[in-house]
Amino acid sequence: MENRLIPTSIAEITTDWLNGALSKSGVLKNNSIRTLDRNIIGEGKGYVGTLARLSIEYEQPDNTLPATMIAKIPTQVQKSKLLLEAFWNYERENRMYEEILPHLPLRTPKCYYSDFDQGKGEKWMNRVYGRYASLPQSLVGLYFLYAGFRNLRMKRRYILLLEDINNIEQITHLEGCSLEDAKMVMRPLGIAHASLWDSPQLEKYWLKDHGDFSNMMSFLSNRWQPVIKKTYPGKISQKMQTVFDWIKKNNNQLDAYSKTRPHTLIHEDFRLDNIFFDRQKNQIVVIDWQGCCPAMGLFDPCFFLLNNCNSPLNRKEVEELITIYHQGLVEGGVSTYSLDECMSDYPFGLFLAIRIWLIIIGGIEVEKDPNAIRLLGVLLDRMKPVIEGIELAAIHL
Repeated sequence: MENRLIPTSIAEITTDWLNGALSKSGVLKNNSIRTLDRNIIGEGKGYVGTLARLSIEYEQPDNTLPATMIAKIPTQVQKSKLLLEAFWNYERENRMYEEILPHLPLRTPKCYYSDFDQGKGEKWMNRVYGRYASLPQSLVGLYFLYAGFRNLRMKRRYILLLEDINNIEQITHLEGCSLEDAKMVMRPLGIAHASLWDSPQLEKYWLKDHGDFSNMMSFLSNRWQPVIKKTYPGKISQKMQTVFDWIKKNNNQLDAYSKTRPHTLIHEDFRLDNIFFDRQKNQIVVIDWQGCCPAMGLFDPCFFLLNNCNSPLNRKEVEELITIYHQGLVEGGVSTYSLDECMSDYPFGLFLAIRIWLIIIGGIEVEKDPNAIRLLGVLLDRMKPVIEGIELAAIHL
């Protein structure tokens, strides 16, 4: 463990520490912080990190310096932290802000400072992911817990200081957005995907393709049924169950197919709770980059359109959104991926997105998370027509 101070609680973010951090990153030059107020935000909303708004007064007033910023450190809830450490999510987000997001043609919060303990490095990470790929489902769950505990015992520290975008509109996932807002999201998503389309940057060792560890994905996505039985068993139609069963049966073939398709960097949690709408600039701002990974690009738009609109989408509306996404790809410079190919890949992107939603559902703690249960009921209603529109007879792997 490195000797330098990396705060593990919001209380450890002091005036002296913040002066040093912002001076090191180049944000503070010939100035210093006079006062600092810290306010925890987002408590009880299911965050896997601890967030605080830092309100800052400088010795020399300077309108070019941020008056507020968001500090982000790992959650103090050990179960949640173990799950994220097992997949290196905290490290991935720090590295994203350091190495990739500054160059992505998509608006994200400015990063004022990033620091984290390096841990055991590439060799250990590759070893763990290799086991995730090779172990049978009967063992991969146990190894997942073992790896999580091993990583947790390292007591690695992480911190991000990010731009405060609280003044920009956010629509909650529960509220849902209009079709017009969904259209506003698709074009910049396509442009961002185009910038890393089959890019060598996807080969960074800390970016892992889910298609490389199918058994792990199958294990995680098969835990949803007990949650549904306790909450909304009547919301799963026969067609939805048939689609879920198809995904389970064809899990490995689905991943194998996805590996043959063009890849980009996906966000993997591309939903309204992670998207802000800047109406004046006609831009979106995307936060929370812990889960990003290389994958076929259709995953992100499919993940979004499944349940983020306040009214269920029909087939025509889905095709319109995918077309706008493809227009973003073309605008961003992708010339070798036709709209017909994109539409052909759509159902496979949808299957992969549904699988992640099943993983999310399986992770809900029914007795402890009433807000998530309420959201689940709404999301299932929105997902139903999209899933029921899948023509399984036309799918060939």
